Amino acid sequence: MRPVDDYILGATLFGMETAMKTILLVDNEFTNLFSISDTLAILGYGTIAVQDGPTALSIIEEGMPVDLAMVAECLGSMECLELLGHFKNRFPSIPTIMLAESCSIESYLKARSQGAVEYLCKPVKFNDLKRIVQDVIEIGHEFDDLHALHRGAMLQQTA
Repeated sequence: MRPVDDYILGATLFGMETAMKTILLVDNEFTNLFSISDTLAILGYGTIAVQDGPTALSIIEEGMPVDLAMVAECLGSMECLELLGHFKNRFPSIPTIMLAESCSIESYLKARSQGAVEYLCKPVKFNDLKRIVQDVIEIGHEFDDLHALHRGAMLQQTA
């Protein structure tokens, strides 16, 4: 296993020195890691970007402070839902957002059942990312049933 420092993409470039909140981004596609990390840095967040679930878990187990985890739907060695389940059961204080390739009601419901507090469809739009990350980190990740129903209805309209 590589040291945790190998997985931090440009700490200065991505705002880790000044950011108050840190987001763990897990996606097996490097271009997604880079573009979303860069966007989060513009918004003032620090980012730890990794390409697989086991590495994400080891970073948290090693004590890196993480305020939010964003997990891509397709991860290869560990499926997204499995990783979401690990967060839900082992690290319940860290809210998770699923980054979905295939946006569907079924995928949304599965992600929510495994603990995801939010669900974003790729490609991620700047304003959506900004609003949802701020909601989860700044306002809190305890969303009520009405919010979940509203998001489900929005997904249904796009399907």
